[in-house]
Amino acid sequence: MPITVSATELGTYATRYPCLRCAWVRMHVKDLPYQTFPSIFSSIDSFSKNAISSYFANSLEMPVWLQEIGNISENIKPPSWRKFYRDDKTTGIRVRGEADAIFRLTDGSYVIVDYKTSRYNPDRKTSLLSYQMQLNAYAWIAESYGCSPVSHLYLIFMEPESQKEFASLDSAISDIGMVLGFKSNIIEVERKPEKLIPPALDLVHSISEMQIPPVARSRCRDCLKLDKMIIQMTYGATEHVGQ
Repeated sequence: MPITVSATELGTYATRYPCLRCAWVRMHVKDLPYQTFPSIFSSIDSFSKNAISSYFANSLEMPVWLQEIGNISENIKPPSWRKFYRDDKTTGIRVRGEADAIFRLTDGSYVIVDYKTSRYNPDRKTSLLSYQMQLNAYAWIAESYGCSPVSHLYLIFMEPESQKEFASLDSAISDIGMVLGFKSNIIEVERKPEKLIPPALDLVHSISEMQIPPVARSRCRDCLKLDKMIIQMTYGATEHVGQ
C-alpha cells in the first residue's frame, strides 16, 4: 500500500520551516485525542456547496457575487476523496482530497474553489500558505483526473454577518428560528503545483521513513504543550507510585 496523505495535511508542509515532529506524530499516531472538529462548520460548508450548485442548476449562471471567477459553462460534482487522488511517480506517495467545487469555464479550462467559513485575514500568513498548498494539491490531482488544464484557484471566505447591526434587523428572525447571513470574500490563489507539490512530497517521504520523531521546530507551540503534558503526566505518575 502506498503512503497516503490528504491535501489538507499536505497544507501543513507549506511554511518554510514546518514542524517535522508534529508531522511525524500526525503520520504515525492515528486517532489523536482532543482533535474534534465542530460539525457546524461542516454543515455550513455543505450548505454553501449545495446552495451554489442549486442556483447554477436553476439559472445556468453563477450568483452575481461569484461571477468574478469567470464564465462558467458547467458545474462539475467533485469526486469523493476515495476516487480523487494521484500517485506521485517519484516518491510513490498518494495524495487524496475532495475539492469543494470544480467549475468548467467557457474556454475549456477549469476552476477549483475552496470555501472557508471564516473572515479573511491577510495577516494570517501560515493559514493562507496552507490553503494555497491545499488548493494546488487539488489542481495537481484534478489534472491527472481529466479536469485539465486548471487555470484558476480561489479561496472563498464566507464571512458571517454577526455584528449587532445585522442581528437587529427584522430579517434576522424567521418563523422557525434565526437567519444568519454570510458575505463572500473571494481571494485568488496562485496556481503553481509544479513548484509546491514535489518538495512537500519529498518531506512527507522522509518523515515516513523515520522510526523515531525528529527534533521539534524551535518554539513550536504544539510541541511545547506536548512536552509539558508528558512531563506533568510522568511526574504525576511517579508521585502516585511513591505514595
